[in-house]
Amino acid sequence: MTTLSPSLTDYSSILTRITELLDITPAQYEKAVSHYKAVGKWLDAPGSSLALYKPIIYPQGSFRYGTVIKPLTDEEEFDVDLVCRLLINKRLVNQQTLKAMVGNRLKAHTDYRRMLDKEGRRCWRLNYNEAERFHLDILPSIPDDFGWLIQAGVLPELASHALCITDRETWGVGIEWPRSNPEGYARWFHSRMKYIFAQERIRLANRMEMKVEDVPEYRVKTVLQRIVQLLKRHRDIMFGDDAEKPISIIITTLAAWAYQEEPDLERAMRQVLTAMPGLVRVEQGKYVIPNPVNPLENFADRWADTPRKAEKFFQWIAQAQLDFAKIGQIKGLPNAASSLKAQFGENIVNRALNSIGNDARQLRESGQLTMERSTGIISSAVGGLTVPQHTFHGLH
Repeated sequence: MTTLSPSLTDYSSILTRITELLDITPAQYEKAVSHYKAVGKWLDAPGSSLALYKPIIYPQGSFRYGTVIKPLTDEEEFDVDLVCRLLINKRLVNQQTLKAMVGNRLKAHTDYRRMLDKEGRRCWRLNYNEAERFHLDILPSIPDDFGWLIQAGVLPELASHALCITDRETWGVGIEWPRSNPEGYARWFHSRMKYIFAQERIRLANRMEMKVEDVPEYRVKTVLQRIVQLLKRHRDIMFGDDAEKPISIIITTLAAWAYQEEPDLERAMRQVLTAMPGLVRVEQGKYVIPNPVNPLENFADRWADTPRKAEKFFQWIAQAQLDFAKIGQIKGLPNAASSLKAQFGENIVNRALNSIGNDARQLRESGQLTMERSTGIISSAVGGLTVPQHTFHGLH
């Protein structure tokens, strides 16, 4: 039996296969988009109480960045975070009224009224049936003045997406409007991988025999997006439901800052993990991880009140550095499998390795699987010795 060695089949390919299984499927993505667009149509329908304010709904968070990962168990749902923006001057409405306006319009729809969860701190949640296995979190918002962001050094094309949002915890405590800029952040994140993204889109267009501009952006996955997915799953395996585990926005931000458009996933992962700890600043005795599209916001602000959050972040980074370094040092796929399962979960790694094995079998059966003469490396490269098909007849 021929064994595919990770050093031969390429660890980056194995990690890529794992991220493909971590990701939601194109069908799941398209179903979620279809549902939130339907919500948007209802909010802006003729006769809607919101139509005057031209409501639009668009994704934010990991669904927007392309870094969604499936839940650890089949019983859990993945969430689709959305912004609902109304064109209202913030001097003409308060948070409570804005939140109620969106909620009341949702309640006017028979199905949405039934699907609505209890009112959340910031959002309205629509729960879909068990077969869908996701929910929509809808954040009411209005445009914010953004001149102050430009003065703070944020590029105008990012600052112009700034919003005022609803947050029940700020009602009646002297904070007029909490501020956010999810679309500006998404565009900043994309800017950290724009060249690799363009190359990957061309490659995918060639494979799909489509024009580049016809390839949906959500179908394109870059090394940076895969790094974030792998790191989030590594964190989840390490900490489970621990409320003090590193939050996704910190992982995403530091990984994006650290990424230097390295095209190889394994090398990029090691480079990113090496750089991430040094990107956490300390100012006046406090840890600081600034929001790249709002320098006044510190993603690590809660570390001061809960020092265990900082401790667990650095504990996790150190463990991730060790784990990913160890992957490249292990000889043989069976030996690597044990390490990979500890990091990403047994089920998903088994599926990834089975998928690689099936690909190798198909290449062997078609005569495209070769072995390098000097190293014994198994691959589909041209110029090696062709690996013969198994006959399972034994020797005669």
